[in-house]
Amino acid sequence: MDKLPKIMGIVDVFVFAATTLAIAGVFYEGMTLKWYDFVGALVICMDYSFMPATILHLLADRKEKTIWIHLFSLLIIIIAVIMKFATVEYPAITLVLWYFYIWFFYGYLIIKRYLIKH
Repeated sequence: MDKLPKIMGIVDVFVFAATTLAIAGVFYEGMTLKWYDFVGALVICMDYSFMPATILHLLADRKEKTIWIHLFSLLIIIIAVIMKFATVEYPAITLVLWYFYIWFFYGYLIIKRYLIKH
């Protein structure tokens, strides 16, 4: 289990980078008022990296204070999957909050790991 914290550092950076690119892509779409196919791919990368990262964090961080936030993330993922299969429309604000929740939380995890000395 010694390798898991190192893997989680890489995963956290990947999720944060994918989220940053997805937010930038959505912002760019809004600025140009056009739809770009690559933005959808960026959002998919963000979502499908966030899901396994959450599960890995539940395993790696089970004795840390952030476990509750990871459980909340898992709950959000379960609700989103249920809404997707039930074909319930997401309100636009929900997606904005989703993007920024992931972005701020994984930014915090990176700062906690690399900048805050234990």
